[in-house]
Amino acid sequence: MPRPRRNPALPVFVGTTVLAFAAVVLAAFLLPDRVPTHFGGSGAADDWSSRAGALTFLSLLTAGMTALFAGLAWWMPRVGWEWVNLPAKQRWAELGLQDEVRRRLRTDVLWTGSAMSLFEIAVTSAVVDAARSGTDRLPGWALVAFVVWLVVFVGYAASTPLRYRPPAG
Repeated sequence: MPRPRRNPALPVFVGTTVLAFAAVVLAAFLLPDRVPTHFGGSGAADDWSSRAGALTFLSLLTAGMTALFAGLAWWMPRVGWEWVNLPAKQRWAELGLQDEVRRRLRTDVLWTGSAMSLFEIAVTSAVVDAARSGTDRLPGWALVAFVVWLVVFVGYAASTPLRYRPPAG
């Protein structure tokens, strides 16, 4: 009997989520009392918050995104077929592969959740860097990190038709 395939997306999701929470905990020790929390197009801060306010926001953002994607990952194997929308949906059903589609959807949710955790780590790190820089400006790496994250994320989304091509048969 073949072993079931392991899904690498789950440990990556758990790992990136733990790192996102660790970044917030580390920020609690590194942030000054006054924290830049909003930045204009030039990267300069245009709004500030207290350390407690910034940490509350970062904690709620991280916890909320984690709960959202963990909940969606739990729901995907249980989702009713009528809620699934993908190319060639009828073909997947004719082949009796609805559970395979649900497995792929769960994997996509976990990868997306991991990407969001990485984004949260970058945001937390950028806020800490800006607050500690003395200039209240986003660091130069923040824009590069965002562009790389966006290109990878959009590329993954654009590959959806390839990942959901029904098998021949």
